Amino acid sequence: MKFEPRYAEENFNVPEQRELRDFFRLSLYLLGIVFGLYIVLGFAAEKIAEQLPPRFETAIAAHFTDKLDDAAFPRTREYLQQVLDRLAKAAAPELPAFQYKVTVQEQEEINAIALPAGRIVVFSGLLDKLRSENELAMVLAHELGHYAHRDHLRGLGRGLVLLSITAALGFSDGLPGFIAPSVQTFSLKYSREQEAAADNFALDLMFRAYGHAGGTLDLFAMFEKQEEKTPALFSTHPDSRWRQKNLAGRIKKEGMPQRKAQPLPAQLPFAEDK
Repeated sequence: MKFEPRYAEENFNVPEQRELRDFFRLSLYLLGIVFGLYIVLGFAAEKIAEQLPPRFETAIAAHFTDKLDDAAFPRTREYLQQVLDRLAKAAAPELPAFQYKVTVQEQEEINAIALPAGRIVVFSGLLDKLRSENELAMVLAHELGHYAHRDHLRGLGRGLVLLSITAALGFSDGLPGFIAPSVQTFSLKYSREQEAAADNFALDLMFRAYGHAGGTLDLFAMFEKQEEKTPALFSTHPDSRWRQKNLAGRIKKEGMPQRKAQPLPAQLPFAEDK
């Protein structure tokens, strides 16, 4: 008699092969849990951040500013501080009560960041691309907008929430690969909304401080050119063309005059600082 192997029919002892389906189902459950916790706890962290007194922010600022080189680019930093002081004075009623200070760091990245307690860091790569004081003022006014909206603390709060979630789920090295892209996409969208709000604040502040909106759109024309070369640098910012269109519409709606931009004293960073 010839032996013919037979496969066992499915029964309670031989389950159907559905490991892959179960894996995807569990992955979706885990993704839903992470998203739910991130949204709920992130929202709570934002609300708490909005209520934090300036003295608390000053207390935690040292963790971010201790390693900054305040002696770098002294002449350039002095000029930037003069522009920042002018803007901060015009925006005083809307800003937390900090001593706003600017620091210049040697880095090719075309960016500036707002750290806790009023410390603004501007990278030399950005300064090298600016062509007028109004463009520089728009950059600094934009960062002041983040302080007015408490964005820097909101971002810190959301970061702590995400760190707590990953630790609670046992992911010591961060979120798993199949979840991280989804959370990052959500975070980028949120950040772009903050950037757009800071743009609007900066435009209104520029009008108050300089009496016109000249030079503000030139900044985003420069950003657009840089986006084409290195798009990753602007991944957390709205599209520069959209930003120009949004601000141009606001300028027209508010009837803001656009006069000639004020030139820089010299190309930034100043030659004596290099």
